[in-house]
Amino acid sequence: MNILFAYDIKQNDNEFVRIHIGVLKNLGLNVVASKQEFWNPTVVYDMVIINWPDCFFSWRTDISNEEVNLLNTALLQFKKSGTQILTFFHDEYSHFGRGSNLNLLFDICYGNADILVHLGEYSKKKYERIYSNATHYIIHHPLYEEFIVNMDKQKSRKMLGIKEKDILVIVPGAIRNKDEIDYALKVFKSLNVPAKKLIFMRTSYLQNPSKINSMIAVKSLLHWLFFKHKYKYIDKIIFRSGYMLTEEVSHYFAAADLVIIPRVDILNSGNIILAAQFGKQIIGTGKGNMAELLNFLGQHIFAPEYIEGKHTVPFEKINTEVQKKIEQYSGLNAITNQWKKVLNL
Repeated sequence: MNILFAYDIKQNDNEFVRIHIGVLKNLGLNVVASKQEFWNPTVVYDMVIINWPDCFFSWRTDISNEEVNLLNTALLQFKKSGTQILTFFHDEYSHFGRGSNLNLLFDICYGNADILVHLGEYSKKKYERIYSNATHYIIHHPLYEEFIVNMDKQKSRKMLGIKEKDILVIVPGAIRNKDEIDYALKVFKSLNVPAKKLIFMRTSYLQNPSKINSMIAVKSLLHWLFFKHKYKYIDKIIFRSGYMLTEEVSHYFAAADLVIIPRVDILNSGNIILAAQFGKQIIGTGKGNMAELLNFLGQHIFAPEYIEGKHTVPFEKINTEVQKKIEQYSGLNAITNQWKKVLNL
């Protein structure tokens, strides 16, 4: 069986595609990852796998009519030649913006799919009625392989300059909008602990503008200064920005006592998987498929509209029960068996 992932794997890339390719190769299948092969195939493929529709045009948001037609034509050509289209339902629409043509990329990939793979039951139930011509399956987000999940907590805290008395709360992943910041701040302030510190690990959304050449840049600068300094010195809240290497991310997870997942309008978050691999307590919004996973792990759902009063969360050193559960949910055996069901192996 020849399978094409319509994706270019790059250094420091998301592990998701690479892990799934490994699973399929272990099942004895021929697997290639290439956008060039998608646009100009040199062999006949039995299946084409799409992950993120916006990756076809380098994650741009200004998609032209010609590009929409180009994608649609390519998918129809594959279907005409008997190639099955499998699309992962990561997102309803792009994380990077909205626009009629950008949204159309997603509609086209979902609408042309023979198989739609969901990461949880919520989106499967919701969309199997909408895309009734496709067969719907679930494959959970796999465990991450490149992070160092057995790091010593105290050594990581010392390296990061975290005081022993502080309860360290981290918000991993790129912040995409102010609602996510507001949610994390609200949860943090509601925690009933005497000494606590919050670190947003990647807030490019709040980056200091490189040039002050417009009123928008001036507003961005003032916004950045407010968050960066007011919260740091008064509330012990740090806003970091920029890319982190895997080892540095691992240190933050190892050092943390609690992980907040602030996603308010998406279906899935791989950071729940990663936090569980480190055995951390987790608080999330429970939106989309995230409620299913948080409940399975026995973790905490704080709906954005209902965060009131003070909350007490137990801070174990390492929650080994969570680690066992995430292995059961997302481990290699579970993912392999789910793929076997999808491919009828």
